[in-house]
Amino acid sequence: MNNTLTRLTSLTAALALALLAGSATLNAQADAKPLSVTDLVAAIDANVGKQIVVEGMATWVCPHMGCKAQIINADGESKTALLLTQGKGAPKFSPELRGDTLRVTGILHETRVTAADLDEQEAAIKNPKNTGAHDHDHGHGKDDDCESCPTKKQEVSAEQLAKTKQAQLARIAKHRELLAKSKKGYLSSLSFESLSWQKAD
Repeated sequence: MNNTLTRLTSLTAALALALLAGSATLNAQADAKPLSVTDLVAAIDANVGKQIVVEGMATWVCPHMGCKAQIINADGESKTALLLTQGKGAPKFSPELRGDTLRVTGILHETRVTAADLDEQEAAIKNPKNTGAHDHDHGHGKDDDCESCPTKKQEVSAEQLAKTKQAQLARIAKHRELLAKSKKGYLSSLSFESLSWQKAD
C-alpha cells in the first residue's frame, strides 16, 4: 500500500510540474515580442508552418465576408504587405479595422510557384477545356428572331473573356520576369492563417 501511495504521490507531482511548465510556456509566448511584417518575410524558411505572433497596420479588409485582411509594418515605413486569412474558429476582420494596428497569432503558409507551374497555367488559359460555344440548333428557323437566344450576351461574354485572358497572360508574363530575377528559382506567395487577433496597445 505504501508503494501505491508513493507512486500516486510521484504521479501527482509530475502532473503538477507539467502544468506549471505548460503555463510558463504559454505566458512566455504571450509576452514574446511580436514580429514585424518585414522581419517575418525576411525569415520565411524559419517561420513557415510555425505558430507565431505578427504585428502590423491593417490597410485592407475584405468588405464582403471579413475573412481576409492585409497588414504592413505598423510604422508604415515598409510597404511589404502580408495577407491574413481567417482560421477555423478565429474572429472575422471588420472594415473598421483599417488603419488600426493588429497583433495576430497564427501560422505562416507559403505557396511556391515555379516555371513549370507558370507553363501549366499558361497552357490552361490558352487551351481551356470548356470553350463556352453556343449551340444554335434549338428548333427555330434560320430567319426566326429568338429573343431568348443568349447569342448577344454570349458575344459580350466572349469579349470579356478575351480581355480576362489577355490580363491573365500579362500577369503570367510579369511573373516570368520576376522569376528570372529570383535567385531561389521560384516565386513565393505568403499568407498568414489567423488563429486569434487583437488590437495592439
